[in-house]
Amino acid sequence: MDKHKTIPMIDLPRLHSKYAAKLDDAISEVLDSGSYIGGNALTAFQDRLSTFLNTKVFGVGNGTDALQIALMALNIGPGDEVIVPAFTYAASAEVIALLGATAVWCDVCTETFNLKPSSVELALSSKTKAIIAVHLYGQLADIEAVEKTAVGIPIVEDTAQAFGAKFKSGKYQGKFAGSVGVFGAFSFFPTKPLGALGDGGGIACNDQVLYNKALSIARHGQKEKYVHDIVGVNSRLDTIQAAILNVKLDYFERELIRKAEIKELYYSGLNNLENVSLPTECDFSTHVWHQFTIKVYQNNRDKLRTYLENKGVSSMVYYPIILPDQRAYGSMIERTSLSNSRALSAQVLSLPIDPSMSNNDVQFICKSINEYFAK
Repeated sequence: MDKHKTIPMIDLPRLHSKYAAKLDDAISEVLDSGSYIGGNALTAFQDRLSTFLNTKVFGVGNGTDALQIALMALNIGPGDEVIVPAFTYAASAEVIALLGATAVWCDVCTETFNLKPSSVELALSSKTKAIIAVHLYGQLADIEAVEKTAVGIPIVEDTAQAFGAKFKSGKYQGKFAGSVGVFGAFSFFPTKPLGALGDGGGIACNDQVLYNKALSIARHGQKEKYVHDIVGVNSRLDTIQAAILNVKLDYFERELIRKAEIKELYYSGLNNLENVSLPTECDFSTHVWHQFTIKVYQNNRDKLRTYLENKGVSSMVYYPIILPDQRAYGSMIERTSLSNSRALSAQVLSLPIDPSMSNNDVQFICKSINEYFAK
């Protein structure tokens, strides 16, 4: 293999080439229908998603909207506190701030990158009105443990990175990510596990009253046209993206299988490195491998990333600055140690795990990483 070949984090044109004709047909059908907002494709996708997740689902504009609408439906506002992990993408805290509420940071587990239940317990107060449980990198947070720690507090699942992950044991055995909290918030951003060709999102909810309220909020607060009972927003999944997602849902399971194969290749190629820890899979759930994120020790992370870049291998750091250290969120509350989150921000490195990449690509990445540590 040419050592200068570029290996991207994800090659969307190559990935989509396998079913490009079907995407073209789906888009053409929407164009010919003249129904670009709502329409049959959207109804079909929402129905399929509801069946897949075994809960009620409707589409929204993006994953951030999904989180905000969920919090609005729970009446989150000024004076309220929402617990959120310090180590995650900004959207999880952004929606709290936009509603005038206060984010209270909690730490994450070093092995799963997700909510640490003992840290959640320390973050609780009489003002706690919700918990945002992020399923990071495709690995599920331990929702059952969090529920036992924070009895009666609504949990909103941020499922942007974990569509299709499933609980294997415990109270929620057989349930999918996004279907066990009060709300599940999904993102269909192009690089997500189930990605559109633009922005898109979804909201899942088992409670009919809350579902109806969230749906109304997403439609300008309307229950019927021109009748506004509550303040809402404008957030819709457009018909073309729904048609695209309908096609991609047909290929979703086989892409998960391919990612699992790539994961095994990484395990085989990187298992003897002293200064690298490989990601683990929890016993209680499946993993959809949105990211293959290693931990690199002894201040080698950024040097390794540069070395890989010079070899033509892409990598990413998700996330280099934890949210409490971001200027935008400096006024939020830190009641518990965030030592794991801060350590991870200096260690994590995500490697390509694209269903369309070849075994040779993965082997070259492993070879390059081993060469770096052999220097």
